[in-house]
Amino acid sequence: MKIIDKFRIQTYNIGFIKKNIGKVLDEGLLKNDVVWLKHGYKDRFFADPFMIKEDTDNYYILVEEFIFWEEKGKISLLKVDKTDFSLQAKKTVIEEETHLSFPYCTINGKVVTPESVKSGKTKGYLLNTDGFYVESVVCILNEGIVDGVFYSDGHNEWLLANNEMNPKEDLYLYKREGISWIKKNNGKPVLRGMRVARGAGLVFKYNGKVYRPVQDCEERYGRQTIIYEVCEVRDDYIKCVEKIELNSFKNPPYDETLHTFNVYDDVIVVDGSKDFLRFPAKIFYKKFRWMFKQGDKR
Repeated sequence: MKIIDKFRIQTYNIGFIKKNIGKVLDEGLLKNDVVWLKHGYKDRFFADPFMIKEDTDNYYILVEEFIFWEEKGKISLLKVDKTDFSLQAKKTVIEEETHLSFPYCTINGKVVTPESVKSGKTKGYLLNTDGFYVESVVCILNEGIVDGVFYSDGHNEWLLANNEMNPKEDLYLYKREGISWIKKNNGKPVLRGMRVARGAGLVFKYNGKVYRPVQDCEERYGRQTIIYEVCEVRDDYIKCVEKIELNSFKNPPYDETLHTFNVYDDVIVVDGSKDFLRFPAKIFYKKFRWMFKQGDKR
């Protein structure tokens, strides 16, 4: 590691793509396709965006909010103006002792299942979508999983997830049987590889086909998103065919990674990151966290 790398802070931001998913699948992401969230925070980042609600004027996005001096994520709700994509309000909705990220949810679905691998459990949080507060919590799995994505093929309900031991290369498959989620394929990965394993967002449908966004982690964690067509899912097998690689290289400043990709009716919500040079901020964040925590009044 070079000395200058000690003063870099990887900073994520969420972005919005108004281009139709059909055009994205045909031509990729071009210059100015991504509009990044406008906000004034320098001491934290927002990543892993999932839209839970929208109205005439605003998108309501659940994200991982990571404040640098706290060194763990929590799940926050961002109210974003649809016209200029500026942050209108922010509220913490789920916070635990351990790190939280990837707040998987479907729009108007109300149940949020964030990644909480360090807790050793996977929980579902029933969220009130008027006041955005947790009404109840249930344990879905007595196991911590990474970037879990649920998918129904009309016959079976599946959970695709990674684990803490090898999150970039091994994909595991769970199947709902009654009220339980059972790990299939004798507990072994159903897919292996840096370009196929790590989920990047909701499974979505377009023109009668099913697609799964995946993180390409070969050069760097979340370097870009690959869209795969899902052809078949069985207890011990997933057949996927690569459709297109998507990245934010032409959409600065958060153009070094693209590791979340969620498709909705009128918008695609993504995130990207850039390594900003924060000197001497990084030293202060690490060594004097108490000073920033006392001073944070937002």
